[in-house]
Amino acid sequence: MNAYCSAQDEVRMQRYSVVPGNQAAKSHFLLLDGLRGFAAFCVMLIHLGSWLAVPWIARNSYLAVDLFFCLSGYVLSYAYMGQARSMDSFEFLRVRLLRLLPLTVLALVISASYLVARGAFEHAPVPYAELLNALMLSTFSLPNFSAPAEIGGPSFFPLNAPQYTILLELTANLVWWRLRHTNLEKVAAAIALACLCVLVVTGLGGDTPNTFLAGFPRVGASFFIGIVLYQMRDRLPAWRGWTVTFWLLVGAMAVLFFWPTELPRVVQLTWVALLSPALVVVGARLQCSGGLASFCSVAGTVSYPLYCLHFPIFCWINGLYRSFFGAQNFYVEAPIVAVVAIIGSLLAHYCYDVPIRRYLGARSRRVHA
Repeated sequence: MNAYCSAQDEVRMQRYSVVPGNQAAKSHFLLLDGLRGFAAFCVMLIHLGSWLAVPWIARNSYLAVDLFFCLSGYVLSYAYMGQARSMDSFEFLRVRLLRLLPLTVLALVISASYLVARGAFEHAPVPYAELLNALMLSTFSLPNFSAPAEIGGPSFFPLNAPQYTILLELTANLVWWRLRHTNLEKVAAAIALACLCVLVVTGLGGDTPNTFLAGFPRVGASFFIGIVLYQMRDRLPAWRGWTVTFWLLVGAMAVLFFWPTELPRVVQLTWVALLSPALVVVGARLQCSGGLASFCSVAGTVSYPLYCLHFPIFCWINGLYRSFFGAQNFYVEAPIVAVVAIIGSLLAHYCYDVPIRRYLGARSRRVHA
């Protein structure tokens, strides 16, 4: 998930690396996968609105990041805590990178190729040294503190701006894994509470140089809330009202994401501390079938590729559109980007991500045999 990978994929990933998958995850967490896919789509919408000068589109969908982090804490606990004694931190990091790297590398290559093509088309010099440096750093989700504007600076991840959340995700993953032998419920609750207190002062951040450090308490709050929720999963009572509650929470999420003006900080923090965790814990208790199950399965599959690839796909489509028409147009470009990104994400998942992870996982097993 990482924060954006489906529950099915997290368990399947272990088939390629450590232990056989558990098909129970597919039915048990389908609604969480549906939430993840919807949230990834909303993130794409807010970015398209920002990049194409229509800022009211999905204005507050940046809150999806906090849902991703909370989902990640819950789902990773389910997928990996059974291996807490057998998997050391190095092995855990290897497995996480194997899950995350193929699609991030693909996104970086697409973005870099766009910058090279744009330079050739405009007869402008391409800063190849800076571009290579950005590629090397971003491949391992390391921030670039000196990226020039020509390649997307001052963003810390100039070739794929949304990648900052993957750095935050990996950081939280490693802290959690180092703490796995402690009284995890109490430690995670203390970390989450401390991070929430910091967020009261700093607000939600992480995506710009000025707010970069605020990203760490942000991921700490939501990710470790997800850990606590998983630890408490068996204490929630059976109740017929969970289904109605879930859909009311989904409606509240949609209202917040699409509210046309910036939400006050108290509402943002209410989402982080209460509403997003409630969605996760209720969604994890419910099952679905039929058309809804099919939708959730596809949404979960497409979520991480869509999150990784929508930025470089936008760069190419926007660049081509402006070269032909001299200006950008949200109402033309956004539907094209959305369709291409979703189809491209599905193709990337099945034709690139899954095969390469299977291949790398098999090689890794032979090396460690």
